[in-house]
Amino acid sequence: MNGMDVYLALAVIVGAYLVGSIPTSYLIGRLAKNVDIRELGSKNIGASNLASQVGAWWVVPVAPFDVFIKGTLPVILASEKILGLGIGIEAASGLAGIAGHNWSIFSGFKGGRGMATAFGATLAINFPLLIVYASIPTLGVHFTPWKDSAAWWLIAVILLPVWVALLNLPVEIVWFALVFALITITKRITSNSLRDDNKQISLRLIRTRLVFDRDIAARQNWIDQ
Repeated sequence: MNGMDVYLALAVIVGAYLVGSIPTSYLIGRLAKNVDIRELGSKNIGASNLASQVGAWWVVPVAPFDVFIKGTLPVILASEKILGLGIGIEAASGLAGIAGHNWSIFSGFKGGRGMATAFGATLAINFPLLIVYASIPTLGVHFTPWKDSAAWWLIAVILLPVWVALLNLPVEIVWFALVFALITITKRITSNSLRDDNKQISLRLIRTRLVFDRDIAARQNWIDQ
C-alpha cells in the first residue's frame, strides 16, 4: 500500500465503525412508540429486543440496514471492484462495522450483538462461507430438540474458523473469523455487570451469558422482565 491507500483504508475502517454505531433499533423504538429499548426486556439495543418490546414488524426497516449498510457496504467499498484495498481491509472493515454495532459510540458504547451485521459482512467477503456458517443455527433450531437459537449461533461462530480452513480461504479471512468469534464471546459475557446480588463475580452468570446470551436460561422470562 502507498501512503494514500493507507489513509483511504483507515477512512473506510473508521467509517465502517461509525456507520455500524448508528443505533437503528433504538431509533426505531423511539420513532415507533417513543420507548427506550435500553430500559426494556433484555435492555439490548438490537433487533431481537426491538421485536419483543415494540413489535416484530418494526424489525423490517432495521434488518436491511444492519445487514447491508453496516455489514456488506464497507466490505464492498474496500473490495477490488471499488477501492481495491485488498482482502485484509475488507475483513477489517467488516469487523469494524460489527464492533460499531456492538459498542456504539453514539450509545455510550452499548449496542446489539452484531449477528445481522456479521451476516452482511460475511456475505460480501465469501458467500459459500456464509452458507455453511448460517446452516448450523438453521439446522439446529429446526431439526434438533434444542430450540434455543442463541446457543446455536454461538456454535456457528465457534465453528466459523473451521469452515474457513476447510474452504481453504485466505489467511485474512481466518483472522476475520477468529476476531469475530472473540468479539461475540466478549460481547455476550460483558453485556451487563458480572457481579451477582452479593457483589461477587458469578461464574454461573458468565456461563449462562456465554451459552444463552442472557442472564437467565429461561428465554421468555428474560424477555418479559
